[in-house]
Amino acid sequence: MTKPPSDPADHAEEFSHRWATKLEELAGVRMDELGIPTNQIGSKVPGRVISAFIPDERTAGGNDAVGGLSVDSGIFNPEVLVTLPGSEEWAKARVRDRMDAIIAHEFEEALRDGSHVEALRHAPTTELPISHKARQILRAMNSEEPER
Repeated sequence: MTKPPSDPADHAEEFSHRWATKLEELAGVRMDELGIPTNQIGSKVPGRVISAFIPDERTAGGNDAVGGLSVDSGIFNPEVLVTLPGSEEWAKARVRDRMDAIIAHEFEEALRDGSHVEALRHAPTTELPISHKARQILRAMNSEEPER
């Protein structure tokens, strides 16, 4: 067995490629459990099929032009938000809570015509049944949202 890459982003991507099939299934199932409409589970990436999990992306998640949602290898990188509000909460969170936070943020962004700022504002109070810890991450990401 080879030693994992020392860079957290490289390590997260390498892990994601190894487990891509299972992670695709888990991301899709979690989106379904949260009530994401079927037509929004997965993003269309040029050159590939619609995917709920994209191992070679590193931002944690995304949404496409028609509102399809995806999670990516950034979910495993504790440093993905290192220069942004919420980085401390993100780094300490379980992967399940990170996934909920990503899905909620991307869902709210897709609802608001791709506005990241509006997603930051609305994701902490999303109607999706995300975990309490995911809401804490989202509140921390939106410095305007008071802690409850």
